[in-house]
Amino acid sequence: MQGWGAMGGGGAWATSKPAEVDEDVETPAPKTTASPLYGAPAPPEPASRGFMSFQKSEDTNNIKSATSAFGAAPGGAFSNSAPGSSSAGATSSDIAAREEALRKKEAELAAKEKNLREREKDLESRGGGKKKNWPVCFPLLHHDIAGEIPEKSKRCVRTIYMAWWGLCWCLCYNFFAASVMLGYKDAGDRIASWFLAVIYMLLGVPLAFWSWYLRMYRAARDESTLGYIGFFICFLIHVGYCIWAAIAVPFSTERWSFAGWVTAMVAFDQDVFPGVVYIIGACFWTLESLLSLWCLKDSYLFFRGKGGVEQAKQEAAIEAFKAGFAQQPAK
Repeated sequence: MQGWGAMGGGGAWATSKPAEVDEDVETPAPKTTASPLYGAPAPPEPASRGFMSFQKSEDTNNIKSATSAFGAAPGGAFSNSAPGSSSAGATSSDIAAREEALRKKEAELAAKEKNLREREKDLESRGGGKKKNWPVCFPLLHHDIAGEIPEKSKRCVRTIYMAWWGLCWCLCYNFFAASVMLGYKDAGDRIASWFLAVIYMLLGVPLAFWSWYLRMYRAARDESTLGYIGFFICFLIHVGYCIWAAIAVPFSTERWSFAGWVTAMVAFDQDVFPGVVYIIGACFWTLESLLSLWCLKDSYLFFRGKGGVEQAKQEAAIEAFKAGFAQQPAK
């Protein structure tokens, strides 16, 4: 038969010429094993079978090593520990301990926050924790336009501050004019007018400072839109008061309490000196009224120029929404 050994060349029944063998190269003899039955030599073991055996043994070793690795991991896929063991109990106890620690930490933070709020309120009541420097003779609060007010708002705040000083001067001069009129016995209601002038001076100065100047100061410092609105309301009342004092229509009990134009004309009937005193007072009140009107216009233009009107509308809408939400009954 031809070509039993030429399996690599075309199959078992190939009829091609057998390959020539180099006689000089020695071909290793196939490994034979004794037959367990008859002692005859067994056919040689194919090389592919040996390779497959080696591959199978290697795969088996890999599976064993992987299995041992999975089994060694705590709580792994091949762990032999049963559910509800001591490790699960330890884990639940750890979680409970951590939750308890978090509750304690939360309680401590709440206590610290409450303490901080109380300290902030205390500092605000004492003037923000800053050194009190105004007024110089008896410091009651901290006042520093150059250090606390933003650069863009300083001019507006300074003009309002000058308007307050102008009001102080007008009220003091008003008291002086009413005191001059006390020396004329023919002037009716001079004592009642003098007391009214004293009340205007003692109450007008601090009320003006706290109602509209300090409101403007804080609104400019904190850039508070609602603070500006409160200032405009109070300052409009101040402007009306100044215009009324400049005109000074005399009534029965307050005939001489305001040094205005109409009162000055009546004062000339008593004497020239009180007439001149009241004319000077009327000029002061007129200047104060004009300065206040200019400050009102300037502050409004500044407020509008920086977008305060739109911001005020937004803040008013937000406050209305909060109030409506707070009034809703809890479900």
